[in-house]
Amino acid sequence: MDRRPLSTEAKGILAAFMGRIALYAALIHGGYVLFFWWVGAPLLMWVNLVSLSVYVAVRYVLSLRRLRLAVTLFWIETLPFVAFGTLMLGWDSGFHYALLLMVPLVALTGSRRQVGGFTGLLLLLLLSLEVLQREFGPLAPIPEAYLLLLKWFNLVMFVLVLSALTTLFRRKIAHAETGLLTLATVDALTGLHNRHYFEQAWSFACAQQRRAKGTLCLLMVDLDHFKQLNDTHGHQAGDRMLVECGRIFQAAVRDIDTLARWGGEEFALLLPGATLAQARAVAERMRAGVEALVVVHQGAELRCTASFGLTEMLPADSMDQVIMRADQALYTSKVAGRNCVHSV
Repeated sequence: MDRRPLSTEAKGILAAFMGRIALYAALIHGGYVLFFWWVGAPLLMWVNLVSLSVYVAVRYVLSLRRLRLAVTLFWIETLPFVAFGTLMLGWDSGFHYALLLMVPLVALTGSRRQVGGFTGLLLLLLLSLEVLQREFGPLAPIPEAYLLLLKWFNLVMFVLVLSALTTLFRRKIAHAETGLLTLATVDALTGLHNRHYFEQAWSFACAQQRRAKGTLCLLMVDLDHFKQLNDTHGHQAGDRMLVECGRIFQAAVRDIDTLARWGGEEFALLLPGATLAQARAVAERMRAGVEALVVVHQGAELRCTASFGLTEMLPADSMDQVIMRADQALYTSKVAGRNCVHSV
C-alpha cells in the first residue's frame, strides 16, 4: 500500500534534506575534479564536472519544490557514475559508498513498493559490479597509492555526510516535535495556554497543594456582551478584542500562575499559593485593565468589560467541584451587573 501524500511541512523538511545531500555531493565532486586533474585522468575529471553540474541543477529544482524531479536527477547521476567509476578504477576506489546514501533518500520519498524495488536494484547493481571486477579488473587503473587515497577519501566523506544528515534530521524532528507541542498546548489566536494544557497544570498544582498543604485559587473570566460585539462589528473585531484582553490578563499574573483561554470568550486562571484576598487583587487588576482597554478596528473604538468568578480549592475538592463554584461566582457577577468580581 502506498503512503499518504506528504504535507507541506514534510515536503519542506525533505527538500532541506535532499538539498543538503546535493550540496555535499557537489562539494565531493568538486574534490574529485581536482583529484583526477592531479593524477592525470582527464576523462574522469570531465565526468565529475558533469556530475557537479547535475547537483547544481538539483539545488535549483529543490528551490522550486520539484521533489520528484530532484529525485530523478539523483538517480540519473548516481547510478551511472558509481557504475562507471567502479568499472574504470575498481572496487577499491570506494565509489559504491555513494549508493548507500540513496537508501534513505528513496525510503523518504518513495512508496513501499518503490523502496523494495530500489533495494533489489541496489543489490543487483553491487553484485554485477563485483562480478565484472572479478572478471575484467579495473579498465583504467591508477597507481596503488592514489587508489588508496581515493578509497579513504570516499569512506571518510561517506561517514561525515551520513553524520551531518543524521544531525540535520534529528534537528528537524526536534523542531517538528516543538511545533506539535505548541499546537497541543497553546491557543492559536491569543497565544495563551489552551484548555488541555490548563487541565494538566491543574493536576500538577493540586498535587503540590495537597503535598505542601498550601492554597490554590481558581479564577474564571468571561467577556461581557461579547456576542453583541461580534454581531455588530464582525468576528475580526472580536478576535482583536480577545487578543488584547489576553495580553492584559497575561500582564497581570505571576510567572507561576497558569492563564488559559478556556473557550470562546472565557478565560481561566490558576493561582497556586495565593490566598483568596490575593487572588481577588489580581482579578481587580485584570478587570480594571479590560475596562480601560480601547481597541480601534476599522475606525471604530471598541470597548469591553469582563466578569470574574473566584474560588479557593478545599482539601477534598475535585477539579469539577472547584470549577462549578467558580462558575457560580461568575454567574453572580453577571447577575450583579457584570464588570465585577465575586467569590464563593
